[in-house]
Amino acid sequence: MATLPKLGILAGGGNGPRQLIKACRDLDRPFFVIRLEGHADADFGTDVPHVTLPLGHLAKFKELCAVEKIEEIVMIGRVRRPSLAELKPDMLALKVLAKIGLASLGDDGLLRAVGKVLEAECHVRMVGAGDVFTALLAPEGVLTKAQPHEQDEIDIARAAEIANELGRLDVGQAVIVQQGIVLGVESIEGTDALIARAHDVRREGGGGVLVKIAKPQQDNRYDLPAIGPETVARVHAAGLAGIAVEAGRSLIIDRAATLDAADMAGLFIVGIKAGGEGHG
Repeated sequence: MATLPKLGILAGGGNGPRQLIKACRDLDRPFFVIRLEGHADADFGTDVPHVTLPLGHLAKFKELCAVEKIEEIVMIGRVRRPSLAELKPDMLALKVLAKIGLASLGDDGLLRAVGKVLEAECHVRMVGAGDVFTALLAPEGVLTKAQPHEQDEIDIARAAEIANELGRLDVGQAVIVQQGIVLGVESIEGTDALIARAHDVRREGGGGVLVKIAKPQQDNRYDLPAIGPETVARVHAAGLAGIAVEAGRSLIIDRAATLDAADMAGLFIVGIKAGGEGHG
């Protein structure tokens, strides 16, 4: 069997990078991890080849790709749009920023710009996590024992409509709706903080859904919506009824554990079609 190309994993926050590492090992695929400073979670341990770099150290990225013989790069995990100080741009990054203008870019635009630079400067190919490991992509339909009720379906449709508009404006990917009332929308604080806020304003009675969909203009290689066991735990603690994610354009991290956690909590998880185009 032909050797798979070495994969560079740009690791943001959450458990996604660890699941991708496990998938690489299961496939006997060579990999190297670049932890994004200020975004990635705790260290991966001595058995995982990795370094930690600010997103703006493009010259070091270029050097690493050459030394490690990385052919493809995937970005996975939470990556919020950094300030210029957090970006810590080196001379190569400053030249790029002078051309594209950091202030003019939203989250998705910045990630696309970084990807284009890496492809051009490092001679690698940017790929999506879902393209490399299709098992991570959410399928369409109800995935859990619990089923959404009629009001849940109405709330899902309302939240998806709002999330689509938020995404068009490059604001966020998630919305929480209960009984037709918007409890919160995601912005720079991220999904976890959104769920926590929803708990504080939740109405009496049942229901409440977290809906995550990709931005209509989003490049599928970058920052796809993702849920995992931690998301389920937070949604349950907030008293919500379930989660809806965009089928084919959202990642379910550690699917077995995520669905088991949802079943134990009595939550539903459903993959929906949201009409996004995507790229990549």
